[in-house]
Amino acid sequence: MKKIFFVLCMFLSVNMFAKLPVADFENETGGINVAKADTCWQGADEPSLGLHLWESATYMFASFTVDYGGYYGYTGFTVTNETANTSTGWSQAYRSASGGAFEGSNFAVWNDPFTTDTMIAFLPQVVPGFYINNTAYAVNSMLNGDSFAKKFGKDDFFVLHCIGWLNGEVVDTVDFYLAKDGAYVNQWTYFDLTSLGNIEAVKFAMESSDNSYGYMNTPAYFAMDNFGAAKPEGYVAPAMAEFPVEQDIENTNADVKAVKMIRNGQVVIIRGEKAFNVLGAEL
Repeated sequence: MKKIFFVLCMFLSVNMFAKLPVADFENETGGINVAKADTCWQGADEPSLGLHLWESATYMFASFTVDYGGYYGYTGFTVTNETANTSTGWSQAYRSASGGAFEGSNFAVWNDPFTTDTMIAFLPQVVPGFYINNTAYAVNSMLNGDSFAKKFGKDDFFVLHCIGWLNGEVVDTVDFYLAKDGAYVNQWTYFDLTSLGNIEAVKFAMESSDNSYGYMNTPAYFAMDNFGAAKPEGYVAPAMAEFPVEQDIENTNADVKAVKMIRNGQVVIIRGEKAFNVLGAEL
């Protein structure tokens, strides 16, 4: 981690007197280049193994290209312009839960590189915050479960830890819950970082209630846009979406049998003279 942090500081030294604007991840000459619609950019126009350092608005980001036994894998930050808001798995990992960016065409997706620390580095300052969203991949996993993770219930949580650094030391941590109390984020939402104070880098870690053998099963991805943006005056965060609640159908008569049938393409449960859907709501 110290080696990477040193490289980031060296990279930034040429801009030591620059004012840091908002990182919006849009294409620019000699920088970010998401070449076509509904695609991604992993820090270099010609993918190669290893670390790729790149800027957006003079903030320094890191991407890693890893060889997973014959195919490339990408960790750290990925810039994407995908607009779909659904995902069936990791092959569709770079989509926001609401579809597209907060503003403009591009946004960034971070995922945990597991073995290598990644930071956003910049000149010492108080970072106002940024806009955050779940990825469609993480939402699909929490809603339905997958081959690694379980379906979320009302007691599950999914949280991002944002850790502020200054002079190579941890200053403080601020958390943002992407899912908790039976609800999850599915809209771009402002994440205030001002409580970290004066810092020169942030590092991310994710935590979930769904773990096995010390590893998180929920996909460790989140979406970011407009890093460094100020919180709008009078800002009110959008409401979180609720996970579907599974309900048991109350059986007040043990002699009445329930019968399942298909009606208009949907499963309907007939009990006595009443019909219920699969969640237990009376039709």
